[in-house]
Amino acid sequence: MSLVNKMLRDLDARRAGESDRAALPAAVTPLAARQEPRRGLPPLWFGLALAAAGLGAAAWYGMQPAIPEPAVATPVAAAPAAAPKPERVEPAVAPEAEKPASMSLRMADALSMTPAAGSAPPRKAVAAAPKLPEQAAVAVVPPRQPVVALPRVPATAPDARIDKQVRLPSPAERAELEYRRGVQAQRQGHVEDAAASYRVALEGYPEHAAARQTLAALLIELRHYDDAEELLRKGAELAPVRLASALALARLKVERNQAPAALDILLKHAAAGEGSAEYQGFAGALLNRAGRVQEAVERYKAATRLAPGEGRWWAALGIALDASGKIPEARDAYLKARSLPGLPADLAQHIEQRLR
Repeated sequence: MSLVNKMLRDLDARRAGESDRAALPAAVTPLAARQEPRRGLPPLWFGLALAAAGLGAAAWYGMQPAIPEPAVATPVAAAPAAAPKPERVEPAVAPEAEKPASMSLRMADALSMTPAAGSAPPRKAVAAAPKLPEQAAVAVVPPRQPVVALPRVPATAPDARIDKQVRLPSPAERAELEYRRGVQAQRQGHVEDAAASYRVALEGYPEHAAARQTLAALLIELRHYDDAEELLRKGAELAPVRLASALALARLKVERNQAPAALDILLKHAAAGEGSAEYQGFAGALLNRAGRVQEAVERYKAATRLAPGEGRWWAALGIALDASGKIPEARDAYLKARSLPGLPADLAQHIEQRLR
C-alpha cells in the first residue's frame, strides 16, 4: 500500500492539467485538487486507496485467461501404416505491448478499473501461450484384404449312397495273365502246365495271337501235328490272327510234305497277305516249286518292293529270273542280294557261282 500512496502523492504533486486528464480513460475519476486545509482526512484517502486496490486486483484476476486443461489424447488403435505426421504449428507470439507513457498512468488505469458490463478489457499485453497442435482424429482403416473365391462344393444328396464296385479284369487282360503264366511254366520245364495255361488264355480270348502261336509251336515240338493244325486253322478264321495263323499252317503243311496244300492255304488268304513281304516271298517260293515261275517272279518283285533291304528276296528273285531265261535281270538281282547284309550262307554260295 505504501507504493500506492506514493503514486497518488506523485500524481497530486504533478498537478495534472486538463490535457493530461483528457488522456485518462473515461472510467478514471480525476483526483481532487490538493487543498491544504483538508489535511485532516488521511484515513479517508487510505480507505479509498485500499478499496480501489482491492477492486483493481479483483478485476485484474478476473480478466486473466483461464489456462486450458491439457486435452487427454484418446488412444487410437495402431494402424498398419503410420498416419501422416501433422505439420508443426509455430506458437503465435503476441506483438510486444506498447509501453505506457509513464508509471503513474499505468497505476491510474489499474486503480480506476472497475468491472462493468459494457467496458472493454484493458490492452495489457499478455504473452499468449503456445497453442498445442490439435491432433486430428484419424480414422484407422485396416487394409482391405483380397477376396478369395472359395470353390463351390456341390451339395450331396441326403440319400446318396457310395457304391463301391471292384473292377474286374477284361478278357484280354485275363488272357495276357494266363499267357505269362504259361511262358513261366514252359521256361521251368513244365510243358503240360504251360500248354494248359495257353489253352485257358485262348478260351477266354481267342484273338490272343501270341498264345495261339506259342501253343502251336509247342504242339509241333511234341509232335502233336493234328492238334497244331486244328489250332492254326481256327486262328485263320479270325481276322486279328488270320495272317499269322495262315503262314504257320502253311509251314506246317510243308514240314509234313504237303506243299500243294500249303500253297492253297496261302492263295486262299492272299488278301490278308497283300502288304506282307513275308507272305509274298513264301508264296513265290511255293509257286516256283510248283513250276509257276512267272507268278513266282511277280511275288518276289512284290516282296522286294515291300522289303528292299532283305537280301534273300533279291536272291530268290534272281533264281526265278534265271530259271525263266532272263539272265541280265537275274544278274542284277544277284548283285543286289550280294550287296545286302544278312544273306544266308547257302544263298551267298549259289549267287557267287552264278556270277562267275
